[in-house]
Amino acid sequence: MKVTVLTNLYPPDVLGGYELLARDVVETLERRGHAVDVLTTGDGSEAGRVRRTLCLARRFGRPAGRDRLRHFVAGAWNAAAVRRYLRVHGRPDAVLVMSQRRLGLAPLRTLQEAGVPAVVTVNDDWPVAFSAGRDARPRARLGGLLDELLVPSRTWRGIEPAAVAWLSDAVRRTALAAGVPLGSGVVQPQGVDLSCFTARPFRPMRPEPRLLFVGRLHPSKAPDVAIDALAELEKRGLRATLTLAGAADEPAYLLALRQRARALRVDGRITWAGKLPREQLPALYRDADALLFASKLEHEGQGLTYLEAMACGLPVAASPSGGARDFLERHDASLLVKACTGEAFAEALTVLHRDAAAQEALVQRALDIVRRHASLDDYVRCLEQLLRRAVATTAR
Repeated sequence: MKVTVLTNLYPPDVLGGYELLARDVVETLERRGHAVDVLTTGDGSEAGRVRRTLCLARRFGRPAGRDRLRHFVAGAWNAAAVRRYLRVHGRPDAVLVMSQRRLGLAPLRTLQEAGVPAVVTVNDDWPVAFSAGRDARPRARLGGLLDELLVPSRTWRGIEPAAVAWLSDAVRRTALAAGVPLGSGVVQPQGVDLSCFTARPFRPMRPEPRLLFVGRLHPSKAPDVAIDALAELEKRGLRATLTLAGAADEPAYLLALRQRARALRVDGRITWAGKLPREQLPALYRDADALLFASKLEHEGQGLTYLEAMACGLPVAASPSGGARDFLERHDASLLVKACTGEAFAEALTVLHRDAAAQEALVQRALDIVRRHASLDDYVRCLEQLLRRAVATTAR
């Protein structure tokens, strides 16, 4: 198949896991014999398969807003860019839609008008931004009507994807409850590249365990809880260290975390590793004794770091939310803690630390579950099937 991947950002422009997943999907589809183009935003360049000719209505790092003029201008620009792409490169067999946050739906609408069937992936709540929802307040309803009349790039009006792949039940519930008109589709967890994230031989946790947190340093990801857990473990007679691998969105929040660590007198046992390239993560996981995974974000899509850790043979202690909670409660693959607090994490880790047999059993269950339910190959295979079905249906 000739497939166009439509995404708001594409590496090296990365906010988080969605952009890395987009690249993984592109490369895997190519290995499976498909011709893939990427339509995304950027500097206007067209290097190889990646065409950075689209524009965002508002750059990331700035507050989101309902500035209709910005969205109108971006929508017109993006529709014209897609029409040029179709004239020069021809019509693809299908379009695979990743996140459209701040990009708008003009590119997707233009491809649909050209007869290109779309498979939409929904890995977080991005579709909600383009839905008037079920808000009964007159002002909200009026805003939705104005968007439909003046800025259709901000609405789902008239867009009918051939298929939708939801990352989790939690993501689907959030979007459909907000009035997103995409239907139930299929639920397919995203996966880990098992050729990159490979398991180490089992070993028990060290006498002084090395704890690991991987992710954005943001309140929704609860890195403060990991710091609290370090202090609580010491109260229980277990001296540990902690590596925080991630960058802060706001310098003030990073400062607050450092001050918290000093106040708890654990700053000397914390390594602030910053945001690391994904290529360095497997070794980091394999060297640690446990991953702390916490989330306070109810619309968490699924999360990926705990799956990467499991694939590397690292025990995971988790207080998940959203799609991550769906996955981890359905599969007995992690040490679920009672609450998203340092005390709860410390209590669970202290018990696990004493029991090497329980550690080994947890690691083996997690490895089996990742291999059966959360591999990148399975995720791409599902998308490939949806794309083939969309192409076949359109050809009838």
